[in-house]
Amino acid sequence: MRVSRETRRMNVRADLRKQLRENGMDTHLWLDLIEDYMKFWDLKEELQKSIRTKGAMVTVENGKQRFYKRNDAVVELPKVSKRMTDILDKLKIQVAEIKDEGEGDDDV
Repeated sequence: MRVSRETRRMNVRADLRKQLRENGMDTHLWLDLIEDYMKFWDLKEELQKSIRTKGAMVTVENGKQRFYKRNDAVVELPKVSKRMTDILDKLKIQVAEIKDEGEGDDDV
């Protein structure tokens, strides 16, 4: 069952706030920084959606001309992700590593 975007957003925000409380950093300044992070989270979701729906290249029509150009979301997504990581670093938030179910210590 797929979790809605809004549910994922609420879960991310709640997790961030919980870690701030645990770190004794739940002041207005730090809570405001979480809201900045969530704005970047929303933007990241939109950029990913653009790439998913339009692809890496988009068709542009300018009068009678029609050509392809790079989807700007491809360039902007890494920048947004970097800013999100910077905020997490500033908040001293630890992101748990998620291990793929297919990963293991196989001797191949």
